[in-house]
Amino acid sequence: MDKIIYKTIKENSKYEIDKIKGSRFIGTLIKVSSREQAEQELEIIRKKNYNATHNCFAYIVGTEGDQVSRFSDDGEMSGTAGKPMMLVMESREITNVLLIVTRYYGGTKLGTGGLVKAYTNSAKETLAHSNIIDVEIKDEVEFSYIYDNTSMVMNMISRYEADIVEEKYGDNANMRIKINKGFKTNFIEEIFDKSSGKIKVTELN
Repeated sequence: MDKIIYKTIKENSKYEIDKIKGSRFIGTLIKVSSREQAEQELEIIRKKNYNATHNCFAYIVGTEGDQVSRFSDDGEMSGTAGKPMMLVMESREITNVLLIVTRYYGGTKLGTGGLVKAYTNSAKETLAHSNIIDVEIKDEVEFSYIYDNTSMVMNMISRYEADIVEEKYGDNANMRIKINKGFKTNFIEEIFDKSSGKIKVTELN
């Protein structure tokens, strides 16, 4: 029984590495929750940095088998910016993040190898200077139980680190909780067994 989490950034951040042959490379990290939001935030940065030479980007959104991603060299030589940035993000196993590296050309061409190194370094340093956090993936479930089972139910909620979303009381108690996706199956089986099959959990996700 393993807790399922994903890594993301706690808040938006920005970091500029040292100039490379006169060129400035400014990394911006933005927390996003959908492809649409990533594209909207990208347009905002492009408009804000309208006078930049390039606004290269990479983003990953979603968790587990439901991820979408996109990257772009934005006019740099093919394969020298967006893909290296994406590789850095994938190596850190982060998601729900948009990374933009804005370049202001300094007058000296860097060549293919120089560009790959510059964008890779900018991506790495921007992530290194951000606050990366673990976020639990939780599912909602609901169930009813007789009041005699209250102590057992509350003990299980505590042990499984679940969050109570809603409680209703009538002839029986009704509860809706959020529980880590990795704990859900064990919770459902255990509460069914301990209640002698009387508590049947309905999955809402």
